[in-house]
Amino acid sequence: MSEILGFGTNSCRLYEDGEVPSLSNGKLIQLADNPKEFRKLVELCSTLDDKFKIKLEQRIEELLETERNEKIKKGIEVYLLGSQQPGPLTGYTSPNLQKLTEMVVFFAEKMQPWKTKLNKLLFYADFAMYRQAGYSISGTSYRAIPMGPVPNNFSSLFEYMENNNQIGINCTTFSNGGIGEQFIALPSRTFSSEIFSARELDVLDGIAKHFADASTQNIIELSHKEKGMV
Repeated sequence: MSEILGFGTNSCRLYEDGEVPSLSNGKLIQLADNPKEFRKLVELCSTLDDKFKIKLEQRIEELLETERNEKIKKGIEVYLLGSQQPGPLTGYTSPNLQKLTEMVVFFAEKMQPWKTKLNKLLFYADFAMYRQAGYSISGTSYRAIPMGPVPNNFSSLFEYMENNNQIGINCTTFSNGGIGEQFIALPSRTFSSEIFSARELDVLDGIAKHFADASTQNIIELSHKEKGMV
């Protein structure tokens, strides 16, 4: 590292022991924290062994690939969930696709709900948490449709989860020509409880138990009778 950054081994050792670097060296160390800039510093260094340079280049490419994947993931979250800023439409929680996905997995494991019922379960879980604590679980924004409240972009959200092997969706054609989508848990994908607080898990369990025997029509009718929250 001292060769790449251009200052002595003793300086590096002192910095590792906690000594504050000079302003110029500090800026150089900050610059090296960026994989793209670090690559330039490696290329400019003429004292490194070629094999070691190749090894560094491989590691730098891994870091850059991780950065690219994170940017893609964040872009997908913004597209599916909208604004990443907490506010009244998100239950004063930053939208969290990971938590929303786990909520879907949770209800799929517990109830294997049809899509309309699942939308209502998500709504009731987020709003029950908001009623108790002043913030929602997933930060998802909801909108009203004739069959009651649903997450914004719910079809795209569920399709994304299925394509990424988070949940399974079984399609059934009914005698009237309609098509129903039932959500099932995958054997390879179990619910991850560790990302939720104890209070959030209690809310999820409470919603699952409360609506365990409710039909889709029952939960639609109930959601229409609910008073809006201010």
